[in-house]
This record gives sequence, structure tokens and C-alpha cells, in this order.
Amino acid sequence: MISRVFLILVFPALLAAAWKAGVAETHTTPREPVWMSGYGNRTTPSQGVAQDLHAKALALEDPHGRRAVIVTTDLIGFSRAVAERIAARAHAEYRLSRERLLLTSSHTHTGPAIAGNLPLMQPPTEGLQAGTARYTRYLEDQVVQVIGQALDDLTPAELSYHIGRAGFAMNRRERTPDGSIKLGDNPGGPVDHDVPVLRVATPGGELRAVLVSYAAHNTTLTGRHMELHGDYAGEFQAAFEAGQAGAKALFMLGCAGDANPGARGTLEDAQDHGRELSNAVVAAMQTPGLAIDGPLRASFERFPIQLEPAPSEAEWRRRAAQAEGLDRQIAEYFLSKLRNGEPIPQTYDYPLQTLQLGDALELIALSGEVTVGYALQLKERLGPKTTWVIGYANDVMAY
Repeated sequence: MISRVFLILVFPALLAAAWKAGVAETHTTPREPVWMSGYGNRTTPSQGVAQDLHAKALALEDPHGRRAVIVTTDLIGFSRAVAERIAARAHAEYRLSRERLLLTSSHTHTGPAIAGNLPLMQPPTEGLQAGTARYTRYLEDQVVQVIGQALDDLTPAELSYHIGRAGFAMNRRERTPDGSIKLGDNPGGPVDHDVPVLRVATPGGELRAVLVSYAAHNTTLTGRHMELHGDYAGEFQAAFEAGQAGAKALFMLGCAGDANPGARGTLEDAQDHGRELSNAVVAAMQTPGLAIDGPLRASFERFPIQLEPAPSEAEWRRRAAQAEGLDRQIAEYFLSKLRNGEPIPQTYDYPLQTLQLGDALELIALSGEVTVGYALQLKERLGPKTTWVIGYANDVMAY
């Protein structure tokens, strides 16, 4: 009789403790003025810090000891070279295979430039390029360190998946009278207002962390803002953590290639969006979620994507002579490649990563600047309540 009572009392606790989770955070704020990425109109390095930047890591381990680490950052994006150096070090130091490391970025447009990422927005002088290289080395060290700290923090955990709603995303592909498309407001265009939330708690129910995404560009702050800041994603993390003592908030950007925040231009707008997102996460967790049980599976593949044929050298010369701003920079960039005898790529090996959390939930991590239609179609085909789609992961190769 005693043994039967023992099993009844203990077995549920063993189930609750089957998964483990670890959370860690580190500062990634540059230690000197740096070139900022995201807007092409900037002409000087950063001018102070309005909000500290961070890298955070969530380590997960299933009942069979299989691990994965999800890294979130206040960055415009990782270049392939930076991501692969971090992954190689994580494999060497923590025996974490490539498919089990997910590197994500918030795509803040008030963050530092990263070596090799979005080259047309890179620093214009050798001195500034040297500063970007220094920052990139510092960033890599910080990310590798926070991965190890999250793995060291692994303790029994309960995981559940919830979906909330936030309404500030606005489609930004505005059609002009002549039929062309420009950046603007398109209230009737497609958006994704879902707020996916992975809730991480102790077996006793105490909240430890939330992993959250939303599909709106971190462009609340504009090119005239010269202080480093995490935009609405940074404000969300600060607001949520202020209201949930001891819990960490981690943010990943959804498929936001064609979505901006509806209200933009001021720090107050970013704070409002951050609070709205924080409130959406809190509300989502008050409803029953999908309990995460079963195995942790991971995959990482690269497959070639065919690019459109590049314009001729004559066409690039015409554009360089007639275009302005970023269009001229693009033309001059490709002309310099042709003059140096460098071929213009015809394909790109596109990375695609998936993490299956338990028997139901699948996290699909797309690279580059992905528009919302990809997420909407994947959720429709695979199941909107069990499919989580993000962009800007592992390699932001295009803008």
C-alpha cells in the first residue's frame, strides 16, 4: 500500500520535471560610438545609449537529454560568417550541434552594424570599419558566453505554448496611383497580429521566462534617432520584466518584411508598443496553453534559391548616373564587383531551421527579411495553433 501511495504522489512530479530549461542574459551594448545599421540616411556614428542592448539565451533539454539553445539579440541581424563562427565555438565548447543552436535578431534599426551584414549599410571609412570589427568580436564573445551560461542554468521546468494578440502591426507596402509600390501605410494589406508565447516555469508554477515573437519591424524609431536602443522589442522586454519580478523576456521577430508599427517616430510610440505587447503576453498566459511534452527534435538545412538575373553592366552604369540615395549605392556596389572581376551570384544557399518542441509545436526559423505571407501560409497548411514561424534567423542576407 505504501509503495502504491508513493507512486501516486511522486509520478506526477516526475512528469512535471521531465523537461529542463535554463535562461541567461548578457549586455551587448557597444563600448564606443559605432556605426548604426538599418537606415541609409545616417552620416555619423551613434551618439549615446538610450537603452542598453542584450543577448539572451534559452536552453532546453527534453526527457531524453537532447538539448537546444535559442539566442535572442537586440541586433539588425547576423551575417552568415558571424553566425557560423558562433556556432563553431558553441560546438567546440559545449558540444552543441548546429541544428540545435538558433540565432535570432530583433532587427532593431537603432542598433550597431555587424561585420559582413547588409554591406551597403556598412561604415564608410576604414576607421569606422575597424570599430565595427571590434564590436563584432565583442558580440561573438558575449553570445558564446551566454549560451554556456544558459546550459549551466538547466533545471526542471514546465513548458506551455500560448497565443495572444497585439494590434499595432501595419502593412507597409503602399500602392501608388501609377501602380508601383512604396514604403508607406497599407491598412488593407496582410498582417499577422498573433503573439506566440512559450511560457517557461518551475515545476511549482513560478514563471522563469517567456519567449515571444511578433511580426512588425523594429522601426518605431527612425533614421534621425542616433542613440542606441532596442526599439519596441527592447521596451517590451523592459516592461514585461518590470511587472514579472525575476522572469526574463526574450523576443524574436516574426515575418515582418512588409509590416511596420502603425505609429512611428517617437520614443513614446516605442514604449506604447512595448507595453501593448507585454500586456498581450500576460493576457495570453491567463488562458490554457498547449503543454509541451515529448521529444525535442531539430533540423538545419541549406538549399539553393535561384536569384533573378542581374542587370547588365550598362544598366548598372545607367542607374549609377541617374539614381539617387540607396539605389545609386546599389548600382555602384555591383559596378565595383564587375570591375574587380567578381561574378554576381546567381543562387544563394538559404538556411532553414526547425525545432519541434514536444509532440505538437513546431518552430520554423526562416532567414532574411521574410514577408508575412510565408507565415500565414505555413500556419494555414500546418496548423495555426501548433506552428510558430519567425524570420531574421541565423543569416540576414538581404534587406
